[in-house]
Amino acid sequence: MEYSQSQYARPRPGTVSESLEEGNWESLTCRLNQICLTYDLADVFFSFEGENVSHFPAHRMILALRSPVFKAMFYGSFPQSEGDIRIDDISLNTFKELMKYLYTDYLQLTKKSVIPLLYAAQKYMIAGLISKCENYLQDSLAVKNACTLFSHANLFTMTKLRANALKCIADNAIDVLKDDDFLLLLPKDLVEILELDSLCVQEVDVIRAVLKWVDRKLTKSKNKIDGKSRRDVLLKDGILFTMAIPLLSIDEFTSVVIPSGVLTDEEQLQIFKAITIPNKALACGKFRVSPRKGGRVVEVFVNDIVYPGKNRSGEMYSIHTTNIQPENVSVKANKRIKIKSVTLKPQFEQPGPNNCNFKVDFKTVTSMQNIPPRMVDMYDCFEYERNGIGTSEGTLNVKFEGEACKLSIDKVIPESEILVMTIKPDISNENLMWGANQHVTQNLPQTYVYRPIHGMMYEHELSQQTTLYLSLTGGHLVESFEVVEIC
Repeated sequence: MEYSQSQYARPRPGTVSESLEEGNWESLTCRLNQICLTYDLADVFFSFEGENVSHFPAHRMILALRSPVFKAMFYGSFPQSEGDIRIDDISLNTFKELMKYLYTDYLQLTKKSVIPLLYAAQKYMIAGLISKCENYLQDSLAVKNACTLFSHANLFTMTKLRANALKCIADNAIDVLKDDDFLLLLPKDLVEILELDSLCVQEVDVIRAVLKWVDRKLTKSKNKIDGKSRRDVLLKDGILFTMAIPLLSIDEFTSVVIPSGVLTDEEQLQIFKAITIPNKALACGKFRVSPRKGGRVVEVFVNDIVYPGKNRSGEMYSIHTTNIQPENVSVKANKRIKIKSVTLKPQFEQPGPNNCNFKVDFKTVTSMQNIPPRMVDMYDCFEYERNGIGTSEGTLNVKFEGEACKLSIDKVIPESEILVMTIKPDISNENLMWGANQHVTQNLPQTYVYRPIHGMMYEHELSQQTTLYLSLTGGHLVESFEVVEIC
């Protein structure tokens, strides 16, 4: 029997070939959707542990076209031709979503479904689905889940996500270490993070976070929480020596590490010598002794800002004295910084009793922008800051007894915010009342600034990358403050 060319070329009406020829892809997808998860033309069946499903239908050819694993399973050298295919490591709901994607390319990822689907996609080598899951995780990367996504990236060998998660952890280490997500890290993933030189955080914060992590692990395993148990876990998991304990200050060492009980007596002595004797850190055995990128603390002195390169008693800078006055200090930077501490040491000219009491108020406000080009005194700037959109950080009561008094702040200041500190003398203190014992202190110079930089009085180069902008008015009460640069 002879067939004409037109008979060969023309598909039968209503066939898949006709749909393809006419570009009617929606019709083809619709038909695949209709047979997905149904017994219509099904030639393979799956069963699941713990599920009340006797048979889950599918179609060999469609699965083989989308997955090399299914192709080898059904059309390889030893094809499976009889009986159900048992699935023990994927839930029925996840498998249904997988089938829907294989038949129709339809996918709706959620926080709950993405990891199970990623596992299934890798098991059956479905490249398109793997890529979509990884992109979804990448788009959701944030401080609150960076550690979890880093662990997932290691588990599923997702190189790009792993690198981005590590960078997120390093750049935001201060916040990451405080989040509960950090406590969920596996030991091997924790070690990898602690080995980073790029962590933008002080070492004492690293150690605090690790101790919290190990205590959670001991609690979860219902073990006793004490120095021996902590040390056993940290040694077993290879964590102890990833912490740069020899680089701590003596106060940090005695208040954080010693009470934890994780060191032997010999290690305590070695580290005490390393902290108190210059160039002894290298003698601390296996402990990390190299500082991290974000661990550099810079002490900024107010006199260096107000009188840069000048002698304070020089003719250009006359010193005004007055009865003790409140002082206002505002600090911001061109990048994220952390104010670690503030040191009070009033610049008294006429000495009185040294037991002065102060109240220190802290507030963060939105950064001043687009300041009009006019003569602005710093009272106007501080009024803007006090009345701006801000959040109160609280009040500290301080007793000054003649020696410098350091206040711990530990406040991260984003580029878009200003930290405002107001230090007020406690006028209820009899030593500050009018009379022979009245304190007389230096006042900061009343500088008037044209076109203030970011609304601030002074500019101070902390490093090549970081510039501080400051406003200082009132009594000369703050001696210095410690700043940590954050990447």
